Amino acid sequence: MLQQIGENISTFRQNQNMTQEEFASRLGVTPQAVSKWERGTSLPDITLISGICKLLKVHADVLLGITVMPISEDGDSLEEKRIRQNLIAEPLRIEVGLGLVPCVAEGLKTDYVNQCRRKLAAETGMLLPIVRILDAEGLMENEVHILSYDQVLLQKRYEKKQSETELQMYCFIIDEAVRLCRENYDRILNKQLVKCLLDNLQEQYPGVLDGLVPDRVSYYEVMQHLRSTIKEKGNIRDLIHIMEALERKCLTSDTAAASCLSAV
Repeated sequence: MLQQIGENISTFRQNQNMTQEEFASRLGVTPQAVSKWERGTSLPDITLISGICKLLKVHADVLLGITVMPISEDGDSLEEKRIRQNLIAEPLRIEVGLGLVPCVAEGLKTDYVNQCRRKLAAETGMLLPIVRILDAEGLMENEVHILSYDQVLLQKRYEKKQSETELQMYCFIIDEAVRLCRENYDRILNKQLVKCLLDNLQEQYPGVLDGLVPDRVSYYEVMQHLRSTIKEKGNIRDLIHIMEALERKCLTSDTAAASCLSAV
């Protein structure tokens, strides 16, 4: 087991074109520690596994050599990854015709999606989900489909003007996706996004959620409460008071239930 994990770390590190020294520096350990891992003489501390996986861009089960049931005959890991991604309808997905692939390639070199994610969070408290962009041969050359859980939110052809750059075209597409996310967030919101929002709230204001989630209220119930708030106000940035209102609602229900029991 030690030897296999060490070989995996070495292989994935080299796949990322990182030296042992660079990998160690970015992880905050010594090059000697990395060398021991890769030789199979010691294991990384469990607290480092998440950081290692992020740096090496690999899942923990793969890094640790945990067997995963194959889903293709030839065991092609890249093809299996594509299949797994297509198994589940995604919260937000962009499909582009082949004529827009150069625009997407240029845009992916930038941090524009994260810039939009920060702006959306600051304005509405909404967390933009991971956006996957795929080229689709079935679309017209300059056509774009923006989907949420396979429901088409936008179907549009983009004609690039002579004065526009490929990066500008990419930004137009992303801006449309962010706008649609904002307008349809009550539908896009899921329990994973809710957990991310509450984890952030717990980290910054730990007392707000004490004894509430998930002790008395499930993530599903929080999701339903947030969806109602979005429909009513179009904004969930005041998450502290939103959660306090949910707690008051729970207390009122508990009091009413207790009164019914005492009356019986």
